Amino acid sequence: MKDLQPGETLIKKTGLLGVGWKKSWINITNGELALTNRRLIFHELGEYTKYGTERLELSLRDITSVNKESRGTLKINAGQKYIFYGAWNAKQWGDLINSAVRASRTAPVYAPPQPAYHPPPPPPAAPAAQRSRFCTECGSPLVDNPKFCGSCGKRL
Repeated sequence: MKDLQPGETLIKKTGLLGVGWKKSWINITNGELALTNRRLIFHELGEYTKYGTERLELSLRDITSVNKESRGTLKINAGQKYIFYGAWNAKQWGDLINSAVRASRTAPVYAPPQPAYHPPPPPPAAPAAQRSRFCTECGSPLVDNPKFCGSCGKRL
């Protein structure tokens, strides 16, 4: 799989045999099921392309139950029920999903790396010729390093 997140590993994939996702009581979409250490992913197998338009991603942290039934049926509850038909070795799939769900509950939540904080550099100091000084007597600004204050006449 090309769309794995950093730190995500593929555990199992149905491959060419595929499964059917029962979207409603009459609508079943055929596709590929993949289990990673973070998600259960379903891709529809399109007629002319490898992947069609349907894509379902379930976070393992959202899965509350997995029931394995006869004839390769998996019933997954993750806020709503998802039914997959024709999963080759449904018992193994169910065990792997349950195991991955348990492991995901103890694993830290993925957070993308954040860039290191670097404070902005201080503004450059003004050249000595542009710095203004102030008279210690009256507080008036002094320009060009005079020997006397232009306001009060104090010797500097």
